[in-house]
Amino acid sequence: MTGYGRGTAERDGVRATVEIRTLNHRHLDVRVNAPPGGAAPAAAIERLVRERLSRGRVDVVLLAEGEALDRERFAAVAPAYRALERVRAELGTGAPIDLGAVLLAVTLGGAGGRGGEACTAAATAAAARALDEVDRMRVTEGEALRRQLEERLDRIAARVAELRERAARLREALPGRLRERMELLAQATGVRPFDEERLRQDLALLLDRSDVGEETERLACHVSHLRATLASDGAVGRRGEFLALEVLREAGTLAAKAQDAEVSRCVSELRALVEQMREQLQNVE
Repeated sequence: MTGYGRGTAERDGVRATVEIRTLNHRHLDVRVNAPPGGAAPAAAIERLVRERLSRGRVDVVLLAEGEALDRERFAAVAPAYRALERVRAELGTGAPIDLGAVLLAVTLGGAGGRGGEACTAAATAAAARALDEVDRMRVTEGEALRRQLEERLDRIAARVAELRERAARLREALPGRLRERMELLAQATGVRPFDEERLRQDLALLLDRSDVGEETERLACHVSHLRATLASDGAVGRRGEFLALEVLREAGTLAAKAQDAEVSRCVSELRALVEQMREQLQNVE
């Protein structure tokens, strides 16, 4: 699901700003873009995002600034510069030492001490506020999506009810259809009369093979579970997707056993609706 949030927080002279954008994705993919040396706050933000979200492509941008960070970086430059001078003396080289390169190396190393702790704390607080905004947007989108899913589920339930009625009619009409075909066969071959006992045996076997009562009952049960899942307050995406796959499986079995054009048509419509619903559920937490 999509969402956007921006949060700002300040801790001990360090000001952090976090922007979060979420896009649809089947799994949780978190990417944090932090400034040089921001590995620790980036890791803290990623942990927080994974605690709050379970699906989606999440892009995070972290900006941090403050005197506390600058002081610690500048304080680290002098020791690093002196260490490089000692290395240069031991090697006996007159190569100049670039202060800009030293500062960059110190920055990439990350802020330590209180400055680093303050940066992590500020970044985490800012990320929490940004996630609150993301949640509000996702809730609004989720309510609209829930209505769409419920409307599609109503259409799925109507197709399942139609399949149950059609299956019952097929079972009632099967003896007459079989007898009619036997009559046509007898007329074509000139063999009469046919064995009534054998007809009853074949009819019992055919009824057993083409009986789709269990499939229609399971379809109705899956639809009921889907409706209950959508009405629940917890995560519905993965469970709903699993139930949608079960509906597709049962529908395929039903169509193969029924061997009826009307049932095949209804199953095709049902599968199309379920596939659309499943595609939407893949983006729902």
